[in-house]
Amino acid sequence: MNARFTVILLGIFFVLWAAPATADPFADLELVGAGEARYMGVIRVYRAELHAPATARTEDIVAAASSFCLRLHYRVALAADDFIKAADTILARQHTQQTLDRVAPLITRLHQNYRDVKKGDYYGFCYNASTRSTALILNDEVLVTIDSAEFARIYSGIWLGEQQPLSTELRRQLLDNT
Repeated sequence: MNARFTVILLGIFFVLWAAPATADPFADLELVGAGEARYMGVIRVYRAELHAPATARTEDIVAAASSFCLRLHYRVALAADDFIKAADTILARQHTQQTLDRVAPLITRLHQNYRDVKKGDYYGFCYNASTRSTALILNDEVLVTIDSAEFARIYSGIWLGEQQPLSTELRRQLLDNT
């Protein structure tokens, strides 16, 4: 190895070593609301938690103008196809076909990354307002990241939207403290 190459490698190593750690975009999020999703009002499917900055307002979270993380802690096993069917049903009742067509490739990309869950698993749907990107997380593993504030607003509307969310009671429980 020649001396110049060694100096370049050492320089790169120093820059990487000395660079400050990237700040965790979700470090300032705190629990702002929680509730349970039930099937037919009886079977507890998951516990939902909404994490957001303490200063976040409901309208900012719903509009994807503020970072947030929705975490779903599963109490039962579910197949990935069940998530997709439920999401498609709710999105279709909340939005026009024209709206859904605009984000269809992004929804498809998210759905292709869903995996089956077992009791005790959790999914995170975490939106970073500064990068305008959403991460789908399963048990601390990022499965996919999607760059679109519009997508985040539309898809999180399944739980947080004003018009026909999954459950109006769950929406209230998640957002009442914002």
